[in-house]
Amino acid sequence: MLKFVQLILLASVISIYSGAVSAVTPSPAMLEQFKQLPKAEQERLAKQYGFDVSLLRQSSTNTNTENTTQVEPLTQKRRGAEENKDTDSKRVKKDEPERFGLRLFDAEISTFAPVSAMPVPDSYILGADDELLLQLYGKQSSETSLKISRDGKVLVPDVGPITVGGLNFSQAAALIADRVRQTSIGVEAAVSMGPLRTINVFVAGEAKYPGAYAVSALTTVTQALFVAGGVSDIGSLREISVNRAGKVVAQFDLYDLLLKGSNKDDVHLQHGDVVFVAPVKALAEVRGEVKRPAIYEVKAGDTLADLLAMAGGSKAGAYPKAAVLERFSNSMRTLQNLDLTNASFQQLPVKAGDVLRVDAASLQAENQIVIAGAAARPGFYAWQSGLKVTDLIRNHWSDLLPTADLDYALIVRETTPGTITDLLHFSPAKAIAAPGGADDIILAPRDRILLFHYADQAYERAKLNSKLREIIMEKLELNFEQRWLMTDLTTNAFELILEQDKDILPKEISANEMQRTYNEQLSDKEQHQLLTAELKQLFATVFSDSKVLLLSQHLNRTELLYPVLQQLRLQSRSNNYIATVSVTGAVRVPGEYPLTSGAKVADLVSAAGGLTDSAYISRAELTRVIKQADNRNGVEVSHTKINLLDVLANNVDENVALQNRDRLNIFSVPNWTTQREIKLEGEVRFPGTYVVQQGETLSQVIARAGGVTDSAFVFGSVFTREQVKEKETIQYAKLLEQLKSDVATRALTAQSVQIAPADAMLMIKEIESIQPLGRLVIDLEQAIAANPAFDVTVEHGDRLYVPRINRAISVVGEVQHAGTHRFDSALSVKQYLNLAGGLRKRADEDRTYVIRADGSVMVPTNSWFAVSRGELKPGDTIIVPLDTEYKDSLSLWAQVTQIFYQSAVALAAVNSF
Repeated sequence: MLKFVQLILLASVISIYSGAVSAVTPSPAMLEQFKQLPKAEQERLAKQYGFDVSLLRQSSTNTNTENTTQVEPLTQKRRGAEENKDTDSKRVKKDEPERFGLRLFDAEISTFAPVSAMPVPDSYILGADDELLLQLYGKQSSETSLKISRDGKVLVPDVGPITVGGLNFSQAAALIADRVRQTSIGVEAAVSMGPLRTINVFVAGEAKYPGAYAVSALTTVTQALFVAGGVSDIGSLREISVNRAGKVVAQFDLYDLLLKGSNKDDVHLQHGDVVFVAPVKALAEVRGEVKRPAIYEVKAGDTLADLLAMAGGSKAGAYPKAAVLERFSNSMRTLQNLDLTNASFQQLPVKAGDVLRVDAASLQAENQIVIAGAAARPGFYAWQSGLKVTDLIRNHWSDLLPTADLDYALIVRETTPGTITDLLHFSPAKAIAAPGGADDIILAPRDRILLFHYADQAYERAKLNSKLREIIMEKLELNFEQRWLMTDLTTNAFELILEQDKDILPKEISANEMQRTYNEQLSDKEQHQLLTAELKQLFATVFSDSKVLLLSQHLNRTELLYPVLQQLRLQSRSNNYIATVSVTGAVRVPGEYPLTSGAKVADLVSAAGGLTDSAYISRAELTRVIKQADNRNGVEVSHTKINLLDVLANNVDENVALQNRDRLNIFSVPNWTTQREIKLEGEVRFPGTYVVQQGETLSQVIARAGGVTDSAFVFGSVFTREQVKEKETIQYAKLLEQLKSDVATRALTAQSVQIAPADAMLMIKEIESIQPLGRLVIDLEQAIAANPAFDVTVEHGDRLYVPRINRAISVVGEVQHAGTHRFDSALSVKQYLNLAGGLRKRADEDRTYVIRADGSVMVPTNSWFAVSRGELKPGDTIIVPLDTEYKDSLSLWAQVTQIFYQSAVALAAVNSF
């Protein structure tokens, strides 16, 4: 019947194609059916309907080529693309477990249609419509295509019919070859398979697309499932049966193929077979540190060991001794702790809905030693009984950095994991020099050895900053250069952390605020929060993360101690105060330090990096809390004087043992400074920079410089001092504020003023640009003569300018022609003003004054407010101020003009040589 239907369909296709070839194109399926017919049958049909069979074959080839991209394989994607897209998106959601094995059918397969070039196994059972290719060679050569008829026979030329139906391919090939030899002497036969027959199978049950399918005779169970779109979400992967003639002929478990690679039950289907996918009965989930966490289908008899094997077993970092099993029991969720290394727990049966959770092991190793800081190779090392410091630190050159502090190191001991139970100190130099001695401490498991750099130094700081910069750039996805990333990030961030510890911590910056695009800038607050967050994360993992531990080389003393102090603060309770002591004053690294066992004053000095050069070793003060706070007063303390000279000499009485919250204050030598310098410039015999000692006078320094030269203008010397300069700066600032307030007040009044507020503010800006000189008016002639009333005690930073002889008088201000004139003792101030062309209209003649070459001010005797009398001297400058016509603030504006002229005169004196 099937043969008849195929011939009718093909005849229809050929008739349509011959009648309207330009309008109708036969489908690939029709052409494929036509190609499966024997050549004789193709020629007969073509002759019957008047069609050129070669043209049909050529058109078939062209059609297949042109429609290659249009004809899709019969897969789940073709029939339910949108549905599968939604299903796939559900499967890949984060934090949702997937069912193991379902993704097998998500792959885009090419095709499972009959393939003529596919190798045929010898066990293939021949049936109707299969085609054999017979090749004869010997006395004669020919090639014949043999089609198996419905009764299972093939008609071999010159031999006759041979029954091959029901035989496998190897048996049929041997039978045909033997018949040919018997019939035709000297002729041999070779038999191969031609096009295979197409069979109809039915995929039923919980397949994604159940139904009847026409597939190749070599199709297996798995291939039929692919054609049907795989298994549905509630279908079983482990209970797939093949029904043939009402009987179950095979049971297939996809887990054997997926987990073991075994396809022994993946049988070839026959015409009329039914592939049945049963609903899934029991599912169990495996979470945590396993190689393949997922939901697995379990069968009766499966144990926890089987379930764990399905998940690929535990990872290397798993802790199976503390696994947890969640199970439904009496409609309630229960938990059970399991030791999966115990065989009795492994043999527990798995039930539907079970969730097996295998957590990760602790990152802390039981027997480890941590070396951090100024070591050549910071990292984790194995502990063993009797291990000493010198077993890990054997040599200065090979095991320590060049900047390592050899006098002080710290051992943080954790008898209980996560809790500091003891703190020990030792000297690396003494330990290496005397192995087995008092400083060569025997180590315990989980000890942390902290090696510090000398003083508060750091080693290759740029590497740590580069690492922080890399982390920040990665988080912010910044593609541009920001200046704040080019600074010393670690130092800036640590200073911010210390400030936050003193105050209430600010709100942490959120992840959304941190995500900035490349064209946005971070505010100062966001920069600070980001820096501190990253550095705090580094501190939190510095002793547990191997990569971060390597960066501890680049931390200074204070930074390396910070995680230890933070841990001590967290451990602090009402009955267990923070075990810390502090040191201030003349030490290299003042601050807070952990209180180590048996620590004395000398040990605290070593912990702080030693004394500075300014330390006053004859006296220090130890402050100790002797009583807690009560209702009446605060904490009661005692103060003990300590002689550091005796402490460093290891005097038992002075080198007292420290207690919790002790505070050591080391004083500096009074008025200590490492260097006092004064500069002598100008007309001295040996100008230069001179180092002076406390109490030395200016006359003594000038005498050391060989005195002044013959061309020195002693009266016009300029002496400047930093302390005076600082006072002038403060006074200038007060004057400017007063001027601004005065201008604002006058601008709001109804009185008319001659100077506009804008002009006044411009004058104020000019005053702001003037840099104070810090000039101190001295009588150098009397000072050189060592007159006690005029001699000056020099200070660090003093400068003395001795100009050349100046025989001129300068006239500046509101005159017709400002300039410099030769000094003539016979001329008066008024006569010099006449030499300058006289006064201008806006000149304030009554307030004319003279600035002496030594910086003092002289008011001419003809002034009505004269306070001093005197003659003009060489180097003097006559100043005629502007008449401001500012009646309310006349004295104030006079000060303004005096600042201008006095600064100009001083600068002219300094630059005159």
